[in-house]
Amino acid sequence: MPNLPAEALSETSFVTVDVLLHSQTPRARRANVLVFRYRGRLYAYVNHCMHMHRPLNCQEDAVFDAERRWLRCSMHGFIFEPDTGICRSPVCEGQALQAIKVAEEEGLIVFKEKQLQVLAVHAAKAAPGGEHA
Repeated sequence: MPNLPAEALSETSFVTVDVLLHSQTPRARRANVLVFRYRGRLYAYVNHCMHMHRPLNCQEDAVFDAERRWLRCSMHGFIFEPDTGICRSPVCEGQALQAIKVAEEEGLIVFKEKQLQVLAVHAAKAAPGGEHA
């Protein structure tokens, strides 16, 4: 499994990780997972807006609004609570991004999902609003 150093992920950046998710069905599915810090805690969600079925950063390399208050889909501006993944935009209100369990252990970000295999880690990217965070 590729290492994901915790120090590479600041409060104002995010990283995406390609994974294979195994479930109760015999077929695994590929997914892209978004990992970030918010108010000092690590969070990870499948990087998939339920509105148009695209990654949150599909049109610009950003996942937060300028104030870093909401996760934001760059296609239509749908917003999500960073700490719960719950959508706050009218069309999908109440639906939530799929959470992925992560933890910081011995300087590494570790996925705690039993049914997840990391395929590739992409470089950390600065999030907008970083200068104000």
